[in-house]
Amino acid sequence: MSAERDTNLLRRMAAPNAAVAETGLVSESDLARAMATGVLRVADRMDGLGLSTGERTARRVDADAAFDGFDARALCLLLDPDGYDATAPGGSSPEALAARTGLFVLHPALTDALIEVQTIGRVEGPGRPARRPTRIDAALAQPFVLSLLDQVRALRRADSSEPCPGALRAGSFIAGPASLGLILTAANYLRVDLEIELGDGHRQAGLSLVLPFDAAARASADEPDPRGEWAPAMEAAAMEAPVRLEAVLPPVRLPLSRLVTMKVGDLIPIDANALSRLSLHGGSSGVTIPGRARLPRGASLSARLGQLNGVRAVKIAALPGDTDAAEAGHDPEFGAGAIAAGGPGSAPALGLSDPGAEGALGDLPDLPDLPDLPGSPGTSDLPDLPDLPDLPDLPDLP
Repeated sequence: MSAERDTNLLRRMAAPNAAVAETGLVSESDLARAMATGVLRVADRMDGLGLSTGERTARRVDADAAFDGFDARALCLLLDPDGYDATAPGGSSPEALAARTGLFVLHPALTDALIEVQTIGRVEGPGRPARRPTRIDAALAQPFVLSLLDQVRALRRADSSEPCPGALRAGSFIAGPASLGLILTAANYLRVDLEIELGDGHRQAGLSLVLPFDAAARASADEPDPRGEWAPAMEAAAMEAPVRLEAVLPPVRLPLSRLVTMKVGDLIPIDANALSRLSLHGGSSGVTIPGRARLPRGASLSARLGQLNGVRAVKIAALPGDTDAAEAGHDPEFGAGAIAAGGPGSAPALGLSDPGAEGALGDLPDLPDLPDLPGSPGTSDLPDLPDLPDLPDLPDLP
């Protein structure tokens, strides 16, 4: 134990009330006592660590001072709130969880000692220069931290007013304290610092436990997150909502003079292959967004007209942007994927055909010959155009 530590300890023993007078300092912390005793019990089961405890302090601090004094290369591990279940439906919101998250901090010398004990079986002499911790360091230090947290929870008094540490958050790893103020958002914390010696006094290290000490944050976090059940309920309602789907024939061009003179009973000629070039439009815009895995509103699909079990139906021939499927979709018989569109004596309906049905669809009916329309323009009625004049010769380039 160093001379400075002896002086601080003698001063506290001589004037116990002086420590209480300091801002935020807790003279008799149940959490600090449990942590000091727990780390000794864990170290006793780790041969070669040579751990002994020194001075311990517990302070109530605000968020601005909660992470002061930590080594820039310390290993920081996040702790979930006590009793928190990440798999429970309707859990706390991310904002409320950040205000309840705790922290376990290991000094670089302690991290290196834990790695040495697990690799070479002992702490080897004086410590090396501190380095930035890695995920491998966090994984090797995790058994020590888990055992210590179990000891702290077991040694802590059940009627204690101080916060209780929760479970170690899976996969949590923060290299250094620089970003802690952005991750942990509680207004007040209880910080417990414990000085330790490793390798039978050859190395000086420390560890810290930082837990939220904010009653308002705990009260608000107990309320379930309203978004926890809203999202699946909204998705279920949206998937049951009716969707408008329109089967549209290819466009037909008519002269304006023919269009304004049309009357009931007039026939509009269409191409013979128009029945195999239908388009299915979702919504009203007909716009397709490239690269979308799901069919967006207004997307268009290629289809062909036919019949299914006696009702008029269309078969999806190609998805948006799938030209190969559209060209290969001129099969005279429909298979799976036909969409029934209604039939004689039945209301229009949408439904998928049974892929295992045999003979469900037949050949498309032949189109009857259309009569000649009176007044329709023909190529023979077009006047001859005069010949265009010859272009002048271009001048030679210099």
